[in-house]
Amino acid sequence: MGNPGLRPQFTSNYEIGYKTNWEQGYLYAAAYHREVQSTITRIARTVPPSNLIYTIFQNAGRSYSTGMEIVLTHAFGKAANVSLNLNGYRNTIEAFSVENRYPVGSIFSAPEQQLTSGSIKLNGVFHLANSIDLQFTGSYLSPDIIPQGKIYARYTLDTGIKKPIQNGKGEIFLNASDLLNTLRIKKEVHGDGFHYVSTDYYETQVIRLGYNYKF
Repeated sequence: MGNPGLRPQFTSNYEIGYKTNWEQGYLYAAAYHREVQSTITRIARTVPPSNLIYTIFQNAGRSYSTGMEIVLTHAFGKAANVSLNLNGYRNTIEAFSVENRYPVGSIFSAPEQQLTSGSIKLNGVFHLANSIDLQFTGSYLSPDIIPQGKIYARYTLDTGIKKPIQNGKGEIFLNASDLLNTLRIKKEVHGDGFHYVSTDYYETQVIRLGYNYKF
């Protein structure tokens, strides 16, 4: 259900970082803090005696995350380029209360939640014979919190291959996103008088074959 009383969400980002370069790559490390005012989220509820679950957008108050990110890239001669991204943070959703006006009026309250989470992303480009490039990208996101529960861990693998033709003006490519069809959003939600686990499937597994031409 919609919510005509929904307010804008405002995000403030603070970051300090350090970068060092060498001949074949670089290292970047940063500490950051992000604050979100009037966090927009979905709140699930029921209206007894019905078991129908209404999911309504609400402003859940203040949330913030504090963490550190590391980006490392390195070229292994002319054979490959590899980059690694590591991100770890402490996520906090402060206690809040909201008034649900639809389909009937009620007050929903939630205690403060905290969780340490993070992500890993590895990307590699391999330069093969005949100017063919092969690329792999793997990502893993650890479990995280939402106002009424949590999101389970998820991971994905993307791959692609390309070859230049026509003296570099043209290019043939084949790529696939979410190759293993694993990028599913699984959530666990606890509400007043109910509990459920849901899995959302998106159109993430896509295979593309194409041709590019540079004018």
